[in-house]
Amino acid sequence: NVVSTSPTYSFTVEGPRTLVANFQLNSYEITASANPTAGGSVTGANTYNFGEQATLTANANTGYTFINWTENGNVVSTSPTYSFTVEGPRTLVANFQLNSYEITASANPTAGGSVTGANTYNFGEQATLTANANTGYTFINWTENGNVVSTSPTYSFIVEGTRTLVANFQINSYVITAIANPNAGGTVSGGGTYNHFETCTLVATPNAYYEFTNWTKDGQVVSTNATYYFTVEGGGTYVAHFTRVSHQITALANPTEGGSVSGAGSFTHGSYCTLIATANTGYTFFSWTKNGVVMSSSPSYSFSVTEDATYVANFNLNMYMVTVSADPTTGGTVTGGGTFQYGESCTVFATPAAGYSFTNWTKNGTVVSTDALYTFSVLDNTALVAHFSLDHYNITVSVDPEAGGTATGGGNFIYGETCTLTATPNTGYAFVNWTKNGSVMSSNANYSFTVYDDGDYVAHFAVARYTLTVVAEPAEGGSVSGGGTFNYGNVATLRANAHEGYDFVNWTKDGVFVSTNAILSVIVREDAEYVANFRINTFEIKANTDPFNTGDIEGAGFYSYGETCTLTVTPHENYEFVNWTLNGQVVSEDESISFIVREERNYVAHLQYVDDGIDEQGGITATLYPNPARFRMTIEASEPIKMLEIYTIDGAFVSKQECCSDKIVINVENYASGTYMIRLTTDSAVEIRRFVKE
Repeated sequence: NVVSTSPTYSFTVEGPRTLVANFQLNSYEITASANPTAGGSVTGANTYNFGEQATLTANANTGYTFINWTENGNVVSTSPTYSFTVEGPRTLVANFQLNSYEITASANPTAGGSVTGANTYNFGEQATLTANANTGYTFINWTENGNVVSTSPTYSFIVEGTRTLVANFQINSYVITAIANPNAGGTVSGGGTYNHFETCTLVATPNAYYEFTNWTKDGQVVSTNATYYFTVEGGGTYVAHFTRVSHQITALANPTEGGSVSGAGSFTHGSYCTLIATANTGYTFFSWTKNGVVMSSSPSYSFSVTEDATYVANFNLNMYMVTVSADPTTGGTVTGGGTFQYGESCTVFATPAAGYSFTNWTKNGTVVSTDALYTFSVLDNTALVAHFSLDHYNITVSVDPEAGGTATGGGNFIYGETCTLTATPNTGYAFVNWTKNGSVMSSNANYSFTVYDDGDYVAHFAVARYTLTVVAEPAEGGSVSGGGTFNYGNVATLRANAHEGYDFVNWTKDGVFVSTNAILSVIVREDAEYVANFRINTFEIKANTDPFNTGDIEGAGFYSYGETCTLTVTPHENYEFVNWTLNGQVVSEDESISFIVREERNYVAHLQYVDDGIDEQGGITATLYPNPARFRMTIEASEPIKMLEIYTIDGAFVSKQECCSDKIVINVENYASGTYMIRLTTDSAVEIRRFVKE
């Protein structure tokens, strides 16, 4: 039995006693943690009894190295495993250090380029090495211990240890191509494959009848020496150009006034020369000669040039035929034709027949003289025509009135020739007839007749009249007025009046829109039909249930004016139809309602929840008005109401009030639209009533 919990226990001795002092071995908390936490983990932390041996172990994570154990910042051990005798609570920290590694990079060969990015990196860092090729070298790859690790000049990797990397470069080599132009001009040598900075020697050797000109690369002259030395810094095609040996060709005309020559000049050996002889007017080419020998009878002579030479183009003076004729053949006689040398003088004479007069001489349709006796120099084969003409008559045209239109077709005509007169009325006028000396000759605007004498013809015009027709489309859509017959330029006023149930849309003419004004003023310029287009009115009939989605309604939609719409409601399960309302007014207590559509309407089918447990007939009389209600509703009962309770149609509680009056006014303005149940409690009965909130 415990007699005291104090180490010092005093008592009065009254007899022998055997007392036991009880002790308990102490226990202590040993705590250990890692610094940083990512550096590693520790084990061995626990609760130990006094004098027990505790062993803590520090385990470094990859990339980290264990440093020491510290307690209150003081180093207590540098060994990952730290053992000690527990004599009290201790808090120890295992300290770790992030490893760092040397990344070495070099270029192979050293002349090939340079490298950047070599450095000392912490474990897990990203190292990026970049190889930069020197001029004339190309980067190949990165290798490590002879193994390829990347073919990209920029090599990035995560550092996990020391690495020695080599950027390998290769000296560039280029293809030098040498060709001759033309191939027959000579030979070339020295082309091939060369390393960067090597010396290339190209040699051009011309063939017979050729001379070396220059070396070109990409069309640019690089040397005029047949032997061309240069340092290779890239590939390319080098062209050795050769030119042929030249000869002088001379061309002469015989006689010099006979013509001209072209095509002579300096030509390369073996090339073709084309000489062209062009005879002057009155001469004809007949041959090319060289040293008196005929070489060609063609004005254009081509040959291969192999020596200096002189060629002569020979010309002859031309002979020409002059022929004469009469037009018409009955008009007269002509003389003076024959054969003449170029430039010789010729005289022709025309004698008109009785009833004809000489007009002119023509050559190829062009008048060359108006004299019957015509002298000229013969320059070519000439066909001359002597023209004779019959007597002419004058036809004049005029209009009456001057503003009425225009008339054409008058002029000078040969006896017996056909004249056609044309009358064209101006806008607003119509053609009437043609008259000559006051006598009507024709009522056709285009009037043709045979000319036997001079004449003055008058085209008569009158002001035009046009008919405007107006129609309604559709005919039952409305009435129209304003059509009739009008003088050109008069203003007609057209009116369109829509019938009930229709709207005027627009006026159209020949199917083309004219105006949307029902009263339209038009200037009359032609016969025309104007259509007043009407459109029957369309109205939307909407219908919903109250409460929402307590029934299905058929018949709602768009209707034309005068159509019959029938709305039918089918209540959902546990609901029954009450009535139809329009703008809050009851319009029917039948589930189907029909009416003629003359305007847009929005009907509400009121339904009520059916519950056999609710009896609307009780022992008192209660009146609710207005019902449906929008803002306030009055309840009058045959005896005082002690309590009034309101529920939704689904039985959810809405509000309650206690009172002692037989007439109560309640505010329903903030109620949601729908059907509600009201419970009235009096001394003698409990009554249930329904009301509708609009």
